[in-house]
Amino acid sequence: MVGYILKKLRKEKRKTQDDIALMLNIKRQTYSSYERNKSLPDINTLSILADYFNVSTDYLLCRTEIRNYDEFIGLQDDEQKLLNIYRKLSADLKAEIRGELHGILKTIQQVDQSVALTNEPKSN
Repeated sequence: MVGYILKKLRKEKRKTQDDIALMLNIKRQTYSSYERNKSLPDINTLSILADYFNVSTDYLLCRTEIRNYDEFIGLQDDEQKLLNIYRKLSADLKAEIRGELHGILKTIQQVDQSVALTNEPKSN
């Protein structure tokens, strides 16, 4: 599973196995073995990879779906749970939810405008 994550992250950055191996100062075959799940990087290499890809080591080790815990600073527990659930949804469901939220936000803006107009002082 670690190999799948490494390959996905590498492709997102549009890097080759050679690029990553060079950055790690290892042979391409060694890095390739990580992506093929034939071997695991040592703790130091894992830490370097996490920093390079801006993810947590827990994410690299498939212990969480949260790429980087910095994203969660300031979020309430219920917000974190909702975000985790949202991230697991299919692209279609995410699009549907965004559409619903857009409609809700539009309604809230209309109500806010209506309340603001109602509370305006009357001119004499």
